[in-house]
Amino acid sequence: MQKPSSAPSAADDLDTIAKAIGLIVLQWGQSEQALDLLVAMLWQSFGGKGCTMRIPIMLEPKIKFLRACVSQEHLLAAEVEVANDLFDRFEELSSLRHDLIHGAVASISPVDNAFIFAKLDVKDGFHYYREVRIEAEDYPKIIDKLVALGRNANALNQRVFEVMKLHKPRIL
Repeated sequence: MQKPSSAPSAADDLDTIAKAIGLIVLQWGQSEQALDLLVAMLWQSFGGKGCTMRIPIMLEPKIKFLRACVSQEHLLAAEVEVANDLFDRFEELSSLRHDLIHGAVASISPVDNAFIFAKLDVKDGFHYYREVRIEAEDYPKIIDKLVALGRNANALNQRVFEVMKLHKPRIL
């Protein structure tokens, strides 16, 4: 990992990467919070307790739980395709988010117009190093995908909430 320089360009690069990763973290938090709200509605109001023994906390179990609940709840039949697409996008973007959050900045300044992260993975009892690159031109697309993820998760929550209000008013 490079040592931060006192040069203005290095400070600017550090500020840029910190803001970029910070925005990814904030957008992911917004998106996953919406997913948690969906878990709560399905757990409390749509028989989710029959899908698993515990409220899922981690992303992979949440998505597994949500897929099972949405697909078996006849009141949500119209949402199955949209929900599964949303869950697919959560899975897709979670890998990048995981790499950035659990990786380390390998270069404060861009290298060939990309920020470089170092990631150690464990497989079969061994550590493996891999490089994660965020190309400058890809960053706006990543943010757009995260913003859409949060927006679509909130929209699905609203539709599920409307079904809940209509068909399960005693719960509210």
